[in-house]
Amino acid sequence: MHYLNSYQPLAFSKEGREVVSVYGLLPFVDASCRREPDFESPYPSITAICRFRLFAPRLCVGDSVAYITWKGSYPNEGTRHRREIALLKILHTFKSHYEAAEWYRLNRLQTPSNCIVFGNPPMPLEKTNRYLSDLRNWDARYRLRASKCGVFHVCEQEFLDLSSPPTLFEETMVGIFGFIPKTRVPPAITKQQYEELKILAMNHQNLKTITKYFHSTVTLLARFLGLSTSQPRATAM
Repeated sequence: MHYLNSYQPLAFSKEGREVVSVYGLLPFVDASCRREPDFESPYPSITAICRFRLFAPRLCVGDSVAYITWKGSYPNEGTRHRREIALLKILHTFKSHYEAAEWYRLNRLQTPSNCIVFGNPPMPLEKTNRYLSDLRNWDARYRLRASKCGVFHVCEQEFLDLSSPPTLFEETMVGIFGFIPKTRVPPAITKQQYEELKILAMNHQNLKTITKYFHSTVTLLARFLGLSTSQPRATAM
């Protein structure tokens, strides 16, 4: 099965963008005190702490999830839009956060933020969008959901871009799905729709690679010729 889900990144809000600027965080990580999903691990994770029983319990090993942002005003685009952030495939499913934490430990990986176990505190309030001003209360809500629905999915990345992900305008979404899907209850999508999102992601990734290679080549050539790639300074009169 293939699914479409959405989340709010730091870059969505003024508060979140300030956090990115002050702490140097990636702009498209999740904005909450328990990153959900947690994209920052080599093996990203999906739990039920956000949508509770509406999504995570429906997933099985082998399923794929496309993650997009909420519609908002993101950098370098004047029109409100969405971004395509990740394509994840479920690699392992655990019945509890403790089982998942043990898997990460055995693989010598840091425990993800959304894995609610002893010794793994939430993100500091100053590194969130401050959706709630009381961190203890905010985390308690997540802890309660984790205790009632402990399913935990470890994923492998098919695509992930937390710095400058591809843009999804309304016409692109309609072109892929025929309409703008609602993601409060994340819908199943067709394999063809998922593949179209993958093509969009890969084209964006290839363009970034080509652009980076071009700039590197220009810089090396300029050094070889003894030139400067920076703008010349104005000469004082």
